[in-house]
Amino acid sequence: MKGGGCKEEFVGWEKCVEQAEAEGGYVVERCHDATAALRRCMDKFPDYYEPILRAERAMAEDLEAFKASEASEPSPASPPPPAAEEEQGDDKKQAEAVVAKEKEDLAA
Repeated sequence: MKGGGCKEEFVGWEKCVEQAEAEGGYVVERCHDATAALRRCMDKFPDYYEPILRAERAMAEDLEAFKASEASEPSPASPPPPAAEEEQGDDKKQAEAVVAKEKEDLAA
């Protein structure tokens, strides 16, 4: 990164990140401007920075695909589908019948 046309922007971004980490700050928010400046510069020199830009695009695509797959899967906190609720109802009825039978046997 320091060998291309964006050396100044990269060094500024790197210093921002190091300072934010040393102070325990949130890097993304704190270094937003430095990151944006670096990105704009990299876009001006696509031949030199193409491998990095390509990897960044691929990572963004992977993230979107992951988010889409997560959104399509039911969450663990989702209520069970109706068929499962009916089965649970049947199990509950059977358990209640067993308990009632045991109470009758104890009373007799």
